[in-house]
Amino acid sequence: MAQHSHTGSEEDVGDLFSDCFWEIKGFKQVVKRIDDGATLTDNLMQLIHERSELELKYAKGLKTWSRKWEDAISKGPEYGSLEQTMKSLTVEANETADIHLDIRQKLTGSSLESIKHWKNSNYQKTFVKWKQTAAAQEGFDKVQRPWAKRFLKVEKAKKAYHLAARTLEQLKGQLDIYERDAMTTTDALKKLKDKLSKAETENDKTKDKYRDRLNELDMANQQYINEMTVEFEKCQAMEKIRIEFFVETIRDYLNYIDVSKDARLTNSFQNIQHGLNEMAVEEDLKRYADQKGTGMQMNWPKFMEYDEVSNTLPIGNLQMRDNNSNSGYDDRVDNRSNKGGASAAGNPFNGFDDDSEWGDQNTYTAMPTSVSEVRVMAMFDYTGAEADELSFREGDVLIQLDEEDENGWCRGLLNGVEGLYPGSYVQLMK
Repeated sequence: MAQHSHTGSEEDVGDLFSDCFWEIKGFKQVVKRIDDGATLTDNLMQLIHERSELELKYAKGLKTWSRKWEDAISKGPEYGSLEQTMKSLTVEANETADIHLDIRQKLTGSSLESIKHWKNSNYQKTFVKWKQTAAAQEGFDKVQRPWAKRFLKVEKAKKAYHLAARTLEQLKGQLDIYERDAMTTTDALKKLKDKLSKAETENDKTKDKYRDRLNELDMANQQYINEMTVEFEKCQAMEKIRIEFFVETIRDYLNYIDVSKDARLTNSFQNIQHGLNEMAVEEDLKRYADQKGTGMQMNWPKFMEYDEVSNTLPIGNLQMRDNNSNSGYDDRVDNRSNKGGASAAGNPFNGFDDDSEWGDQNTYTAMPTSVSEVRVMAMFDYTGAEADELSFREGDVLIQLDEEDENGWCRGLLNGVEGLYPGSYVQLMK
């Protein structure tokens, strides 16, 4: 037991605080742990909430990246099995994004809701304190109050005894001086001896009282230990519940964020690896050669007589109509003629002059015979907020009429209705 210098009054109980649990108010750290448990629960919820937001941001970023590069690869110059393998990278990113969206849903749903429910069940607020904190404080105070009174009596008795002992020692010293002093009168010596006798009596009396108070305290110690232990074990039981709940919550948390066990991710990487293993480089190169290279058939130029019947000028694989014929000729075309007098619109050799080996190759542009529809599929449900917006459900197929603008909106056609829709809600169909 630590030594204290106090008056021994009950008002001093609060000043006798020590780190030792058994001393007066020494249980404060145990009670504070209940408040700490509530704070730690809030911290755990904040930790999981912030992680869920990161999962959402990551998933959105992956989906945006996947759409961008799927479109770039489809429209780019890559071809053959390597094109398909490159596209499988965007598929993996999209599926990984779905996995992280699932993680976010589990964290915000299962984890956070479970923690909130647990906290509400185990911590109830009463004014400025938790009900559990107040109950623990009251329990320890109730057990410690009678023992503290006895302890204060011991402190008071000890102080009285030490004061009497010090007075006795001082009088003994003074008597020794008087007895060795020849000038000391008999009356003075008698008075001092009377004081000494009273001091010895007071010393014995306070000493006996001090011992009695200690005996009373010793007799109460075991009951005090037992009752304080009961209250402490209540706090231990509550802390055990908290720790076990945290352990289960963290275990669930790890299961949620461990993407290595998700079959979708495994399949994505297996598909990428399969694509790499099945790469047909030679076949792709040969196919490219046949379609766009040395394997293409060429109608080599040959001398051909002018054919007045068909009024056409054969040029390689092209059949260009002679606008100088009487059929369909319009004098207004002369207004668009070049210096040579030939129509710019009707001259297939425009840009190929005698002074250039190839001429201006950009002058002649072949117009496409047909326009391919850009089809996109809705990945999520969307309800238009404005009159000019389309509403659709997941899986609906739309026709994209123009590219996504800087704000992320596209114009498209659904069931004959034209309107705007968010580009992030759809993916390009091959």
